[in-house]
Amino acid sequence: MSYLRLRAYIALKLTLHRLGQAATTWPQPHDWLLAAGLTLALGVVTIPLGLHSHFLAPVVADVGWAEGLRLAARALVMPALLEEGFWRVLLLPHPTELISDRKRWRLGLPVLGLFVVIHPLNAMTLYPIAFTTFTNPVFLLAAALLGLICTIVYWKSGSLWIVTAMHWLVVTVWLLFLGGYQALRL
Repeated sequence: MSYLRLRAYIALKLTLHRLGQAATTWPQPHDWLLAAGLTLALGVVTIPLGLHSHFLAPVVADVGWAEGLRLAARALVMPALLEEGFWRVLLLPHPTELISDRKRWRLGLPVLGLFVVIHPLNAMTLYPIAFTTFTNPVFLLAAALLGLICTIVYWKSGSLWIVTAMHWLVVTVWLLFLGGYQALRL
């Protein structure tokens, strides 16, 4: 087997291992408590800051129930499931991978930085209407903090489902109740 084939085989095997482990690991009650506490802490930090800076606005999105449910369902798939599947599950070591915490963070912090940076890059290329929102410092701070707490919970739980739920909840609340729908002009 050539060197490149061997590397591709190892990468595929690692990818399948991470996806399989994360998809089949069910969060324990203590994982949910950690997730709830960190998500609440995220809200305690970002909501007052967002309201003070006028990035967030306490306004219910001007959508009916059916459209609100469709919006929440879309947010569950993208960004929650797809982003968490990529940024946490595929790029970060699963708890079953025996590496030191120091190495885990040496891998995790650059991934967190890329997670934040991809939002403005996305707005510059694929979603220009979101440029003002995705380059706002409060949005970028909230994205960084969300990425950080999802990383911590993923490493503690090993579950894709809990970080997907966290990401979905934060995005859905922002879209439907804190001005995100209006900011993105959905």
